[in-house]
Amino acid sequence: MTSPELSEKPSGPKDTPGSPSHSHYWTLQCQVESGWEELWEWYCFEHGALGTEQRSAPEGFQSVAYFPEDPSISLKNLHQQFNASIAGNLEAVRIHALNFREEEDWQSNWKPFFKPVQIGNTLEVLPPWLSSTESSRKNRILIDPGQGFGTGHHTSTALALELLEQCLESCTVKPHWMLDFGGGSGILSIGACLMGCEKCIALELEGDALKDVISNSELNQLQHRIMPLRANKNCFQKTFPLVISNMLLSELKQSSTDLASSVAEEGRLLLSGILEDQVSELERIFTILGFVPSKKITRDGWSALELSR
Repeated sequence: MTSPELSEKPSGPKDTPGSPSHSHYWTLQCQVESGWEELWEWYCFEHGALGTEQRSAPEGFQSVAYFPEDPSISLKNLHQQFNASIAGNLEAVRIHALNFREEEDWQSNWKPFFKPVQIGNTLEVLPPWLSSTESSRKNRILIDPGQGFGTGHHTSTALALELLEQCLESCTVKPHWMLDFGGGSGILSIGACLMGCEKCIALELEGDALKDVISNSELNQLQHRIMPLRANKNCFQKTFPLVISNMLLSELKQSSTDLASSVAEEGRLLLSGILEDQVSELERIFTILGFVPSKKITRDGWSALELSR
């Protein structure tokens, strides 16, 4: 196999006020084994991808993911992390090229890609530059698409929000507190507050992502109701009537005990990021931990699951 083409980020002058908009972006081109393409796309979006393309190839799929100029993770190692943590050390993804490109009028080129995403009955996720547009949707979530970790464009995030909406609509009294386990961009915490939760704790397992929760909370003027928190050994001593998490199966399994201990008696646990054929395995794990499956929604091969104590 030939060595991957890895482009170094060039140094140069920054844009100055009044100058033409010149920016840069990364393209990560990989070969993906058949059967892993959905998970790899999910993984790229969860680590800040602005968009992805997939093309059929003789051996699996050719994937191109586009990342902002300053990604939150080392892109040249992203496929290795995926193979180790998600694919069970199989070589499911092989990097072909990583290139740093210059793009004139960056914002204008990317803005058409980020159209509002309508979810459920009341929700709409949109970038901040569309905040002044008219909409019939009651609950509008503003998310900066340059940050990643959940922009509403991937099915798993949309299902998590849809299940959260159904759960809150069924509550006679909205929960005062909710735990967003693995807060990412903060999109689930923001949605919960807009739909009636008084306060949310956005628990982040990776400290670097806290800045995204803070930024998006401020963007939605919810910084006084959303509390970003870095995970530590003492953070699971409090229980919540509602806990939600959008992570892959391997991460949900690894965190299952902490998730279970965070749910109050008669509370509900909402889980997304699960492939349809993984639901039964996850249900077995949480049944042993004292939960009863109460609802499931499925779309495009992905599922979101509600469990009750």
